[in-house]
Amino acid sequence: MAQGGLKLKSNKSGKKSNPSHQKKNLSKGHKAFAAKGRKATLAKQEAETSKAINRKNEATVAARAVGAGGKFFFTDIKDAGKKEIQKKNEALRKKESKSSKMSERLQEQIDKLK
Repeated sequence: MAQGGLKLKSNKSGKKSNPSHQKKNLSKGHKAFAAKGRKATLAKQEAETSKAINRKNEATVAARAVGAGGKFFFTDIKDAGKKEIQKKNEALRKKESKSSKMSERLQEQIDKLK
């Protein structure tokens, strides 16, 4: 028999492709694709809600800073702080007047029972 006449095929396949050359699948996310339909409206609502919360928090922080006597170069923050302080004071006055009216009414009822 002649040597090397037949070659047995190995079970290994040819050279495998390098993974870096393969196409990468994008996962559907915030930056890759724009949301459509119901998802878009939900995303807008979430964004609006978070902006409103941020505005409220900023006003509260500005009110605390203005109340502490800090000086501001940004007039919009200073104005927001002053407005927030006024709102809090009005709410407090309203609550106090309500409770005093209620105590007066209760006292009148107690006097009637005597």
